[in-house]
Amino acid sequence: MLETIKDTLRKSDYFMLLLMVILAVISFSAIYSAVYDPSTGEVQNHPYKQIRVFAFGLLSYATISFVGYRRIVKYAIPLYILGCIFLVVVKFKGFSGMGAQRWLLIGSLSIQPSELFKWVWVVMLAWVFNDLQSESMGLLKIMRKFIWLIPPFLLVFFQPDLGTAATYLMTWGLVVLFLGVKRSIIGLMLIVLFVSAPVAWGHLKDYQKMRVITFIAPDKYAGKEGYQAIQARIAIGSGGLTGKGYLKGTQSHLRFMPERHTDFIFAVINEEFGFAGGITVIGIFFVLISRIIYIAAQLKDAHGKMLCVSIASFIFFQFFVNVGMTIGLAPVVGVPLPFVSAGGSSLLTFISMLGLINSVYISKAGDNFI
Repeated sequence: MLETIKDTLRKSDYFMLLLMVILAVISFSAIYSAVYDPSTGEVQNHPYKQIRVFAFGLLSYATISFVGYRRIVKYAIPLYILGCIFLVVVKFKGFSGMGAQRWLLIGSLSIQPSELFKWVWVVMLAWVFNDLQSESMGLLKIMRKFIWLIPPFLLVFFQPDLGTAATYLMTWGLVVLFLGVKRSIIGLMLIVLFVSAPVAWGHLKDYQKMRVITFIAPDKYAGKEGYQAIQARIAIGSGGLTGKGYLKGTQSHLRFMPERHTDFIFAVINEEFGFAGGITVIGIFFVLISRIIYIAAQLKDAHGKMLCVSIASFIFFQFFVNVGMTIGLAPVVGVPLPFVSAGGSSLLTFISMLGLINSVYISKAGDNFI
């Protein structure tokens, strides 16, 4: 056992761990500033909670690295069933917040199963797409693989949590595109999405419809539904090249910007550290995703490769949507910035995802990686 632990520590990917720690430092600093009250000097509990979750996340990261992704993928089906059960329980026993019933209260701890299910989903994708022969990805095979998406997608969509449900769908789609499918099948899938769009629109809540409408014309609803998006853009624009300085962001501290410590944390970073701060965060994510893709490119093992592709897709899509909605390139859908936004379930999920990547790296360390 001791030798196995030593071997795990020796072979781990410390470059990826360093990137994660850098994002954690950025997260703590930005959240602290977002909830700092300059008039009293008081700070809400959010940054300290983030530190505690990060510490627990490191334990999860180490445990997953030690156990190994192959053992975990073997239990993909039980994990998937258990995850769906939790999503069902939320429907009947969960408590509501921000217009959706998404959380479970376990003692004094609140968890968001739809966030934690993201980790289960990437494990499930590694099991579902365990064959890497793109030529075998015909329509019938794609539909068989699509069936696994339906239960978690619908359970989360009707919470309602459109943003999180979309991450499940888009990650599945990016994995399919990675494997390669015929153009005719892609065209057919786009037609299905186009035809089903009116049906999906009819099941959206009024506030979700308004998010899409205000994305198209935010200035028309500046006083109400478009307020968040406009205030975020004001914060980013006012930061200029180098920002106003740490703890000196007026949009945050004067509380013009809602959800500044969660969904709009990227706007806080840009206001206080300017374009330089924003592009630094984007650069770190680019390096992290590139690192994961590089690891995937070195692998022949199907499960390990699909884990890497699924996790890289998840991080990329959620990062893209969060930054996009902050700068006005995407509707406001309540998707947190991975590793940075305040939120224990989200942080724990993404740290655990990197634990899976590290276990893949360890399995081949010394053979293919640098």
